[in-house]
Amino acid sequence: MAATLDPEDLLLNFDPAAPLRRFREGGLEAAFASPEALLPSPIAWPRGTRPVPEPLTPAPAEADSLCRFRGYDALVLTWTAAEASTLASLLSPGYPLSAWYEYRHGIDRYLPLVTGARAPFNDPDPQMQRYHHSLGLYFPCRIGEIRVLLFKSGLHLDYDGPAVPLRHLIRELAETITPRVLITTGTGGGIGRQVKLGDVFIAGTVRFDCRTQFKAEPWATARYAAADLPQGALRAIAPRLTGVNASRIPSARTRPHIFSGLTETVVTTDFFAFDDSTDHFALQGLGRACDMGDAMVANALQDFPDIKWYSIRNASEPQIQNPTHDIGQAAREAAQIYSKYGALTTAASVIATWAIIRTATGV
Repeated sequence: MAATLDPEDLLLNFDPAAPLRRFREGGLEAAFASPEALLPSPIAWPRGTRPVPEPLTPAPAEADSLCRFRGYDALVLTWTAAEASTLASLLSPGYPLSAWYEYRHGIDRYLPLVTGARAPFNDPDPQMQRYHHSLGLYFPCRIGEIRVLLFKSGLHLDYDGPAVPLRHLIRELAETITPRVLITTGTGGGIGRQVKLGDVFIAGTVRFDCRTQFKAEPWATARYAAADLPQGALRAIAPRLTGVNASRIPSARTRPHIFSGLTETVVTTDFFAFDDSTDHFALQGLGRACDMGDAMVANALQDFPDIKWYSIRNASEPQIQNPTHDIGQAAREAAQIYSKYGALTTAASVIATWAIIRTATGV
């Protein structure tokens, strides 16, 4: 990957369905691949459980609230463009991310809160118009009789500034929709040599590991327990479902390993961190995967005890070998792996999300 490309920009904003021009101009190999080569293959869902998109007629205005979804059974929250494109491919088939609805309800309240210069919310690039001053993209679907709202966040803990507007957004979604189940899902960096590309983590615990902008906050190292894993969820994540796309990922297990249990931890950092063979960011021993958002979701939901929440991640990059101790080069390698396989690895965590929705909603 060209040194001029920003790994963090790529992780947040590379959409395999429609790569931004800046990634092609930067020479990113994946930006020249066909969407079919990067997006997941369809899943043969069990009878009666196939996700069915439910487009709205007429299409909602971007200033509309989400109150029409009040009482939905599940809310699925994801973060990056690649994750959302996979979510659309598998849970709203026929309605890609480009067809999802824009959410700018009450945007004036957020404008003074999002101060980060690197926030997609503040990106003036015309190609980022759908994300500029946007709180997210969304689309409804059903899984059997279960009503599900899919939501790609336009806010990000590490990039939006010290006011932590993401906390406000999560609380707004919880208060407006009052889902039975809220799942935050997406990609993450695997921690430790035992994690392979494409493995899935269903966290028993999420925790903060804030060392930069939020290190003085009282929650800088806080831990939160996820809801108990519903009976039958792991069994529903069948190899015949996960293997379809795992087989397309070099160096991945043919059957992704599902890490789950009370001691399995997702670590939320307040900067872009990943595990490498030198343990540069001192992540080893803290958890199984790292991300940049899930612990803040848990933090925001502490006043909503009736909502069962889960953190589900997939290893979009394994531990990066770094024999030369060049962390910049290691970051570029991690981003290169993400651009090629992030959408495919996400398929397994979407299947895990589907399985938990089926077994935890009580519908």
